[in-house]
Amino acid sequence: MPWSNSQQKRLAMEKTLLEKYFGDRVSWISPGHQTKVELQISCSNDKQHTLLIYIPDDFPNSCPNMVVKGPMLRSFIPMLYLHQYPGDNHTGHNIDGSSGICHFRPSLWTSSNTLYQIFMKGMIWLEAYEAHLRTGEPMSRYLSEMDG
Repeated sequence: MPWSNSQQKRLAMEKTLLEKYFGDRVSWISPGHQTKVELQISCSNDKQHTLLIYIPDDFPNSCPNMVVKGPMLRSFIPMLYLHQYPGDNHTGHNIDGSSGICHFRPSLWTSSNTLYQIFMKGMIWLEAYEAHLRTGEPMSRYLSEMDG
């Protein structure tokens, strides 16, 4: 579905904002049916991750999904995927083989929220994930629950 004029303006603003803060670490993927934005990040322990946002057709009116691209996220327990680890790991459903992660409660999403905010929450989530791998503590120890 092609973007409307107002969506094109909004996506241009989002692109400018992301390039300002993340430079060439941001890539836009725009096949005919689904636009995505990818961010290469390095955590404080130098581990490299790629976050991927799926932009919905009615953006900015609906909350986009975000995944950690690549292999399934593991728990600190060998051979256990993070979504199998007990407790609230702030994960969502998998998309295209990648682990979905929580960032905004969809019912609290507003059209004024930005892709930059989503990526920042993804970066915080990944720092919590790396802490989970180091300590064995559940993700909920490092991430607070959203109100609402």
